[in-house]
Amino acid sequence: LFTKTHLPLVVQSMDKSLSSTKEEMVHVELVNTDDYISKLSNDLLLEILSNLSTEEVIRTSVLAKRWVNVWKKTSHLCLDMRKIAKATTLLPGVSHQAANSVTKVINDHCGHLERCTIYHDSRQCENGMLQFWIQSLVNVKHTMDLTLGNFSPGLKSNNRSNVTLDFPPRSFSHPSLTSLSLSQYNLKAPHVFYDCWNLKNLKLIGISAEVEVFNAVLVACTSLEVLALEITCHRKDGILKIDNHNLKFLYLSCSRIKGVEVSSPSLDILSIGSLSCKMENFIIASPRLHFNRNYWATGKFFPHTSYYISCPHQGEASIGHEIMMNGSSDGMKMFASMSVSVDLTNAKEVKMLKQVLAAWPGDMQEVEILFKSNNAARKESESSIGNTQNTFWEDTKPFPSAQFRAYTVWLSNFSGSNEEFALASRMITQGTVARCMMIKPSSVSPAKKLEIEAAIARLKELPKGHENLRIVMS
Repeated sequence: LFTKTHLPLVVQSMDKSLSSTKEEMVHVELVNTDDYISKLSNDLLLEILSNLSTEEVIRTSVLAKRWVNVWKKTSHLCLDMRKIAKATTLLPGVSHQAANSVTKVINDHCGHLERCTIYHDSRQCENGMLQFWIQSLVNVKHTMDLTLGNFSPGLKSNNRSNVTLDFPPRSFSHPSLTSLSLSQYNLKAPHVFYDCWNLKNLKLIGISAEVEVFNAVLVACTSLEVLALEITCHRKDGILKIDNHNLKFLYLSCSRIKGVEVSSPSLDILSIGSLSCKMENFIIASPRLHFNRNYWATGKFFPHTSYYISCPHQGEASIGHEIMMNGSSDGMKMFASMSVSVDLTNAKEVKMLKQVLAAWPGDMQEVEILFKSNNAARKESESSIGNTQNTFWEDTKPFPSAQFRAYTVWLSNFSGSNEEFALASRMITQGTVARCMMIKPSSVSPAKKLEIEAAIARLKELPKGHENLRIVMS
């Protein structure tokens, strides 16, 4: 049998904070007579607690009377039963005690709960506990961002036994819920997602179902701006259909699927981790994502991201760019490839390009930079909001950074403009390109073609950061 002392903080702290005696609290207050932190306002205390884990936050309730109820108004809870599984074999009694602690924390929380993350084992699906948590978080506490993950103790990550997520219709359709992430479940029917027009962000990770179920889920979620699918279809005989006019970011990693059809005119970023279908069975109708390179281009099926850089209106954030920069994009992996389009005369777009390349977590297999057609050199006197005057190539620092490196760089729609030449020369001399720079000229007149060829000849004469670098016009 496991006693309370054998359990990790995720249970110990919950139980201790909720059952601590008055003597303990009085003792702490006497020792900390100069406790200036406790004299701060609730807003400041909550700001302090926002930097702690949920376990640490709940443990503060035993510090003093002042702290007893502060944790109950935190904006984020992360209740992770996997920590118990790491410490001990998750026996039924231990699992039940941990689940009860999770329930008590949810019930006792009385503030505005923006985000809640729960990792549980399969027993909570079978005994109705998970359904109660969802009902309480979504319909009672109006949680905005909900993450649910199932895990199977004792099983390796590649041999997980998914449990069926079978809840009442419209379980996730409350207007307050805008972001939902589900991990390691099986879906037999789509009814739990009916009328989910409220969802802006949906992530289905390690989810298995019939392709018709996935299609019905996507039809029900009409307002999605961010969609991440890491899914397995039960049979390899269907077409995954994604038809959404609001979608900005799409990540796909799909196995046992015959084909994919994407129709999304607003799509800025398409990131493919893995696809089991052939290239001819992948059909995309998205006018912004017209690149020469894709997931199938290298023949080695590296993860590939297509990114059309665009700047939102004044004051608005680029949803796709935020995802790329906060590390939640599975497409940003070592040895992955990317195609990106950019206007080098737009300071904002150049900055976004630099940010995403500098943030890449390792060497890239290849990167294609497609220059937008309005990259022609502008008059020095011309200026407007968003156009660069102090351009990136005037900076003495490496572009995008000293650490970034790609084995192959494709420069597509190359016109030989000053901006394009400057970018290419920096990549050559600073060692950004390790093996080969492929330059694909824009379709222009014979006279312009001679000008482009002259620019490429000058690039070949530059000192190279890598001695064996090849520069080729394709």
